[in-house]
Amino acid sequence: MILQHWKLSRLDLRGRMMLASVILLSVTMLSPHATLPRRVFDWFFVLDITQSMNVRDYTLDGKSISRLELSKKAMREALRDLPCGSTVALGMFTERGAQNIVRPLEVCAHFSALDQTIDHMDWRMAWAADSFITHGVLSGIELSAKLGPDVHLAFFTDGHQAPPSNPDYLPKFEGKPGEVGGILVGTGKEELSRIPKLDEHDNIIGYWELEEVMRFATFGMFTSKSVHDMEKDMEVEEDDDGLNRRNASHGRNPAEDTKANLSGLNEKELKQLAETTGLKYKRLDSPHGFASDATATSMATWRSGKTDLRPWFALPALLLILAFFMPPRFFDFVQQHLRFKKR
Repeated sequence: MILQHWKLSRLDLRGRMMLASVILLSVTMLSPHATLPRRVFDWFFVLDITQSMNVRDYTLDGKSISRLELSKKAMREALRDLPCGSTVALGMFTERGAQNIVRPLEVCAHFSALDQTIDHMDWRMAWAADSFITHGVLSGIELSAKLGPDVHLAFFTDGHQAPPSNPDYLPKFEGKPGEVGGILVGTGKEELSRIPKLDEHDNIIGYWELEEVMRFATFGMFTSKSVHDMEKDMEVEEDDDGLNRRNASHGRNPAEDTKANLSGLNEKELKQLAETTGLKYKRLDSPHGFASDATATSMATWRSGKTDLRPWFALPALLLILAFFMPPRFFDFVQQHLRFKKR
């Protein structure tokens, strides 16, 4: 009788486990949701699409990959890691400013659209060949503030300036450092590399030569000069080719960038720009590195939203199913433990 009692009790326990798992799985299939406060993230991803981003100085799975492609992979990895309720806006940078191309969208409901848009971002979309990095980052910060009070900026760039910048005419950051948070993501290696020319299939067909690129810094506007300096400027000086440099757009006797056709990560300038604006600076080393930065606690916002409760029912159901197939000794141990608790 005692043995029969134990067998019935064991079978009864197993039956209850299976019944409970069926109930939990049935609830899971109903897709239960609840509105709960949770940690979410709001991002504005801006991608530098200038030609220096085509430099292939990364290696992924044994193959050379461009700064542009690795940046896109990093953005798509972050998109997968962001929890439901988070939002992502997309933008591109070239010339003097960033442009918003996708307004903030919820990542779960619009994952496919966001993912495909990032995948199709291309250097051919650039509306100008110049690359004024400081202008671009400042405009990205301004756009982020307009997109929402909790939107953070992630600006992917190698910091390559084309034409070379004149420090006297760089725009000044007039905002409050850190008011718009985010990350300035440095792409590429610091070692200088040749900037490739690509065909319609992204095959390298050549490289930009020094004579083909702008290697003098433009002024943009004149500085105040003393009478003595103005008198000196009135003197006409011509080069061997007969060109009068006094009226050139880059000024008289300009400093020439003899490596303007080469590009490397300008980490020093990007770090300085990040410090000025209150952004964090991170170097992009792998597609997965940015995802952890994008989901860091410091970048989070608490907001009530629709929360999927299916994992809370599916996981206990899975554990009960696994327990159902445990050996008899397991049930003997459970029953003895319960019997001890009753005492």
